[in-house]
Amino acid sequence: MQWGTFLITAALPDDDHHESVQNSLAYARAAEELGFDDVWVLEHHFTGYGLCGAPLSMAAWVLAQTKRIKVGSAVSVVPLTHPLRLAEEVALLDNMSSGRFLFGVGRGLFVKDFKIFGVDMEHNREKLVEAVEICLKAWKGPVAYDGQFSKFPEVSIFPKIFTKPHPPVYAAVHSTSSVEWAARNGLPLLLSHFQDDATRAASVELFSEVASECGYDPNSFDHAISCLAGVGRTDEAVRGPSRERAEWWQSEFFRATELFTPENLKMRGYEWYARRWEQEAITGRYPIAERIERDFQSNPIGSVQHCVDVLSKTAEVTGVKHFICAFEAASAHKGPVLESMQMFKEEVIPKVAEPKKRW
Repeated sequence: MQWGTFLITAALPDDDHHESVQNSLAYARAAEELGFDDVWVLEHHFTGYGLCGAPLSMAAWVLAQTKRIKVGSAVSVVPLTHPLRLAEEVALLDNMSSGRFLFGVGRGLFVKDFKIFGVDMEHNREKLVEAVEICLKAWKGPVAYDGQFSKFPEVSIFPKIFTKPHPPVYAAVHSTSSVEWAARNGLPLLLSHFQDDATRAASVELFSEVASECGYDPNSFDHAISCLAGVGRTDEAVRGPSRERAEWWQSEFFRATELFTPENLKMRGYEWYARRWEQEAITGRYPIAERIERDFQSNPIGSVQHCVDVLSKTAEVTGVKHFICAFEAASAHKGPVLESMQMFKEEVIPKVAEPKKRW
């Protein structure tokens, strides 16, 4: 099995941003020292929900401060950047790190980002598909393109990639059509902490069916699941101190994304979210308390035994062997987060049952 950590890099209104960023970098170094397999940075703009607006820059810094651990973006909001620029930046990271960079891609969920940057959000799924196609072609050699959103004459990107056939690309997708797209292109899934095991399993099963039809071995894909994480001697020892932070984080997500309103949920391309969040949009209320309790139950946040049980069940139901744990979800303080990471590595990971091969 593989184990990673997310760098949430969140900051409450009164938090010191420099301290928050430095703490996240400390968690990345600790992840390498503890023997984790990878560390992932997020992309968010104009909100304390996550301070990293430049994931490839942060990934470069983490790669420079480490020697072994892989570093990924989860995700780079692809529609906000020209695809050739992304292809160049990923190729450079791939070379500088000798193949340690993992490129996680997604289309974005925060309405304000697209408004501020002047990008049409209603077509961002098509933008994602087109951009990933351009990247994959550009990493192979000279590429010209005449698409819906990008048009350019033949050009080569530099440096040439180090990792063959290309740097690993992971897709954070949720809808059926997007999962099928990822499968057809051989892009493993990044599955979210807010999905339940049945939803994750359905995505993996659909992916495997389509990938098999396209000639891929379904067992060859390194799908990954993100988790909110924190471990202590008892459930309440972890959950009690983390509730206030969790309440703010959930509230800030609802406020900052601006998606969960009747108007925005009518947006083309977000029908999946509209079905999922219809009640919240109608009432204008995000079920924060209920969401937190559900997160506590369905994520490895609590005692050693709770964490082992949750992760073993998810692995068994989904067949996924790669978990990325966001330890910052349980505390804003560096000491408790580092202690939780070490305890998780020493007492949780060795006890998690590896799933059987499913396909």
